[in-house]
Amino acid sequence: MRKKHAVFAGVCSMLVICSAALILQHHEWIGFVSGGISIIAFVASGFLMGAWTNGEEARAAYHSETKEHRMFRLDTAFLFIIFALPHMGAALLYVFM
Repeated sequence: MRKKHAVFAGVCSMLVICSAALILQHHEWIGFVSGGISIIAFVASGFLMGAWTNGEEARAAYHSETKEHRMFRLDTAFLFIIFALPHMGAALLYVFM
C-alpha cells in the first residue's frame, strides 16, 4: 500500500510542477525542478541503502542493526526511488524534446 502512495505522490507532484511550468511559460522548470527532485531522491535512497559506504562500514552496519531496522531502511530507500521515477521521466522527456 505504501508503494501505491509513493507512486501517487510522485505523479501528483510531477503533474503540479509540469502544469505550473506550462501555465507560467517557464518550460525549463520541468527540467530543473523535476530533475532536482529526482537527483535528491536517488541520493537519499543511496544513503539509506548504504551505497556510499565501503566494505568495512557496510559490514559493521549489517551486524549492528536488527533485521526489522534493515528492512525498514531498505523499504524506505525503495519508496524514495519509486517517488523519483515520475520526476525523472518528466525531466528526461523535457531534455529530449
